[in-house]
Amino acid sequence: MEPNDPSTNQGRGTPPPSQSPPLSGTSSQQAGRPGGEGSSQPGSKPDSTEKSAGDLGSEAKKAAKARASEGADTAKKTASSTVSHGAEALGRAADSLRDQGEESLAQAVSSIASGLSEYAERLEKRTAEDLVQDLVRLARNNPTLFVLGSVGLGIALSRFFKASSRSSDS
Repeated sequence: MEPNDPSTNQGRGTPPPSQSPPLSGTSSQQAGRPGGEGSSQPGSKPDSTEKSAGDLGSEAKKAAKARASEGADTAKKTASSTVSHGAEALGRAADSLRDQGEESLAQAVSSIASGLSEYAERLEKRTAEDLVQDLVRLARNNPTLFVLGSVGLGIALSRFFKASSRSSDS
């Protein structure tokens, strides 16, 4: 026998590869399989590790969807409330304009206020998924309006956060 013969315990002092213990997390059948742990060959059934990983992924996806839905519902309620308050403020502004004799301007502001009020009511009745589908439809049908609206929203949000940070500093 040679000193480096892998079929003996002599030489390097390691047992032959066929006698090595299986890797952690694998069965003895998996350890001998080409490709190592978790490899699956065409036509073979997934092992329990792959099934539980799939289950965990599915559960994580459901949890993320639930959290996103809750966040969207909260944002929808906040937006609806903000739009309602804006409509009320515009209604008061229209009344003030009428008192000052600016009937045509008061009519325009009143029209905007009623439109915002109707929008707030529709927003409250719709689900978050419906709103996302409407947004996707708008982006597909009128990309210019979508981009301009996104830019306008971004500017409005940046001004809001800038003003909020100033007021919290003082």
